[in-house]
Amino acid sequence: MRHALISLALLLPSPLVLAQQPVQPPTPPQDYRQLATMPELSRALMRTDMQDHLMALNEIFGHLAENNLAAASETAENRLGNSSMGKHAVMARGQGPGRFMPDAMRQLGWSMHAAASEFAEVAKEGDTAKTYSALQKVMTSCVACHMSFRTR
Repeated sequence: MRHALISLALLLPSPLVLAQQPVQPPTPPQDYRQLATMPELSRALMRTDMQDHLMALNEIFGHLAENNLAAASETAENRLGNSSMGKHAVMARGQGPGRFMPDAMRQLGWSMHAAASEFAEVAKEGDTAKTYSALQKVMTSCVACHMSFRTR
């Protein structure tokens, strides 16, 4: 039995040998989204917009949880809807993010802004079920764009 254990121990790699093996980092999954290249200022402006869109959506969900559809409507139109477009025109001097987006990405952005304005109108009517349905259209535009495009 003792000889069998010694033989087995000799066949197994030593912990010291294992510790000396280089550790290979895992390979990250492939990112199949299309790269939308743009100047740094345009990319920074778009990132700021995307962060504000997330905060606006969070605010909208908070208003909906309080059954305050009027406030949800106002937030949606002012921060996500058609009213929110073009706010960087002066600073960007014609170099805003939309100018550098691939056509499909730009269309998705316009769809999101239009859906947010539609949500704002539906929310004003006070029908909760229709309001949530309209919000789903906004979220669908967001998800479609973020799953299809990247800037880095």
